[in-house]
Amino acid sequence: MIENQAGITFQKIGVPQPEQVIKASSRDTFKALEEVNENVVNLFTEAADDLIEQEYGDAKKALCKTLALLSGHHKQVMTARSLLTGTEDLVTF
Repeated sequence: MIENQAGITFQKIGVPQPEQVIKASSRDTFKALEEVNENVVNLFTEAADDLIEQEYGDAKKALCKTLALLSGHHKQVMTARSLLTGTEDLVTF
């Protein structure tokens, strides 16, 4: 009724899936990095070197782990949810 009266068509979308939530939060974390003052970056050089060394020289993996921690999605991957109800571990057919 609303669509007809307003002359528009709503786009129907389901509940966001875990991968979509994680990607969105990583984009938010990336945007937040712009707020880091350049004057404090040098204070983390030693810690960054240690983290890269801990990851056997794999800087990309060290960065990914850091972004996962900052975004709050570092414990485990979220479980799939129903597109209809949002209930975890249910699949919509």
